Amino acid sequence: MENIISMSNLPAYIRAAMPIQMERVDGFPLLILGPVGVGKSQVPVQVAKEEGWHVEVVNLSNYQPSEVTGWVTQVGDQMDQLLPRWGSNVIEAGKAGSKSIIIFEEFPQCDIDVQKASAQVIWDRRVAGHRLPEDCLVIANGNRKSDKAAVKSIPEHLVSRFNIVTVEAELDPTLQHFASIEVAPEVTTYLTQFPDALHRHVADGTPFPSPRTWVAVSDIVKAGLPKSVEMPMIAGAVGIGEQAKFTGFLRIWRDLVAPSQVFANPETAPVPEAADVRYAMVGSLVASASNKTAKALATYIKRLPPEYHSVAAAAIKRRNEAANDPAKKISAKEFTDILIETAQLLNEEG
Repeated sequence: MENIISMSNLPAYIRAAMPIQMERVDGFPLLILGPVGVGKSQVPVQVAKEEGWHVEVVNLSNYQPSEVTGWVTQVGDQMDQLLPRWGSNVIEAGKAGSKSIIIFEEFPQCDIDVQKASAQVIWDRRVAGHRLPEDCLVIANGNRKSDKAAVKSIPEHLVSRFNIVTVEAELDPTLQHFASIEVAPEVTTYLTQFPDALHRHVADGTPFPSPRTWVAVSDIVKAGLPKSVEMPMIAGAVGIGEQAKFTGFLRIWRDLVAPSQVFANPETAPVPEAADVRYAMVGSLVASASNKTAKALATYIKRLPPEYHSVAAAAIKRRNEAANDPAKKISAKEFTDILIETAQLLNEEG
């Protein structure tokens, strides 16, 4: 049975592991398993960024054992072992007083010799004869056999020394992460309306939607490409079927009334009839709003059916929590009654 934790709890799990591993001789290595493209690497990297820690990502599927443990050299009768670059970077970061996270990517996918070489570093906490800094957290990640991602068996003696957790793709924490890295609102609004599109793995060698590929779609949308290029590039990220649905939504988004016109006349601006247009309108308005237009935004949102009030409230909450600059936050005082109404609806559903 898998030890499944919420993706939203993974950052706290990683932060809790850091002080624990410092007190153990063999550290406290984590093995994070989950579907392809779910964000197993992005979350540790984001934690390191938020904490000001150094981070090294070592993609084991591209490594030979010596690239993990260090190269042995001989000059005359003198034998020496050269530090791999990732190890040198971590040691230098430790000397500078920085904590570090080392992410050994695709641990279950790499050859058994590379697994063993990685295990030597993970548990001995030494690389090329050099001791890793104490405040250095080692994380391995990869896919499960059920994900059909060319996973190899991990020897039981290695499995028994990991702290193993499994994560799944979840909409709310993914959207919060997307807000923190400023994913295009067209993408986040689409996923709010079609949550099943977040992750749909197909193991046939064709592109499929996942948190990772939606970030790629965001970059494509932001690039302002001609449609003749934009559409096949989106299909190359999430597959032809999902591209057709998303570009249909994109046409709706791009045909919306300009947010400035709605903010100028929130009591009389037209309210769309179709659900997909309403979703797009809410996402567009929240993305464009500021404190100056918060009252106008609230006035317009209140004219929509109650289910869109909760969509707006959630989008505002994600935006405010992700904003490092207070000026980018939207004042909640204009939305007090909407927030109360949303809480009541959630209680009723619960």
